[in-house]
Amino acid sequence: MKLTDEIVKALHVCIEDGYESVSDFARNANVSANTISKYMRKESSTIQKDTWNKIYPLIKGHLHTGKGSGGAKHGLELNADQKILLDAFNELPPDVQNQKLLEIVELAKKHLRQKNPME
Repeated sequence: MKLTDEIVKALHVCIEDGYESVSDFARNANVSANTISKYMRKESSTIQKDTWNKIYPLIKGHLHTGKGSGGAKHGLELNADQKILLDAFNELPPDVQNQKLLEIVELAKKHLRQKNPME
């Protein structure tokens, strides 16, 4: 997952508001303090999925609505896999995005028909 400025800011605010130190936050997240410090200094451009799954519950209240918050401004929270898919999708050129979007819609329709054959 991409490490965004919003995530970095949420880490800073979360630690400042609710923890004694980066080490305290890291201990609660079960992630190394060194890793959290690197994220806070933007020395990394991505967050590993397992690490995101550990820190997200702690920082989610500090993420603002809008881009980068998993669509929370619309009352929808995305899980880590969905966020990874969105980040990857956004890296594709527009024509490939359109192609993949159509493929996914068709796949979902097929799955729905198999799930509900009477409809």
